[in-house]
Amino acid sequence: MWTRSPVQSAAMSVLAGPLFALALLVGAAGVAKVSRPDPAVRALRTAGLPSSELAVRGLGAAEIILAAATLVYGGPLLALAVAGAYAGFAAFSWRLLSRSAATASCGCFGVDTSAPVTSWHVGVNVASALVALGAVVWPSDGLPDVVADQPLWGLPFLALVVVATWLLYATYTLLPDLLDAAADVAADSEAATT
Repeated sequence: MWTRSPVQSAAMSVLAGPLFALALLVGAAGVAKVSRPDPAVRALRTAGLPSSELAVRGLGAAEIILAAATLVYGGPLLALAVAGAYAGFAAFSWRLLSRSAATASCGCFGVDTSAPVTSWHVGVNVASALVALGAVVWPSDGLPDVVADQPLWGLPFLALVVVATWLLYATYTLLPDLLDAAADVAADSEAATT
C-alpha cells in the first residue's frame, strides 16, 4: 500500500478545508433547488436560459451528487468539477447581471434574496473557482480520510469547514445587502455635509 510522507500529507491537503466548504455550499444550493426550484427558474428565465422546474431540480440533483462525491472521495478530478461548477456560476451570474441590469436575484439557495446579483457575486464565484483549481494542483483525499488524520476525531476541522461554508453563504446572501446599506449611509452622510 502506498503511504505518504508527513511532508506530502500536509501539502496534499492544504486546500482540503476550503474545497470541502465550497463543495458543501454547492450541495446546500442543490438541496435548495430540488426543494424550492421557483427562484432559480425565475433567475434562469431572466437570464434567457432554459427554465423549467425539472431542469432546475436536475441541476440541483447534480450539485448534490457533486458535493457528496467531493466530500467522500476528494481528488483532483472532483476538485476540477467543483472549479467548473463555480466557473459556470460565475458565467451565469455575469449573464444574469447584464440581462437584468442588476435587478434580479440568482435564486441559488431556493429563495429570492433582497439583493440582486452584482459583480460581487461574479467575483466570489471566480475566486471560488480558482481555489478549487488550487485543489487540483494540491489534491486532497475525501473528508473521511482527512478527518481520520486530524486530532480530536476531526471535530475542530469539521467545525472550521462548517463555519467557512456559512461565511461563503453569507458572502452571497448577506454581504451584498450590507454593502448596499453602507453605501446608503455614506451617501446620506455626504448629503448631510454638503
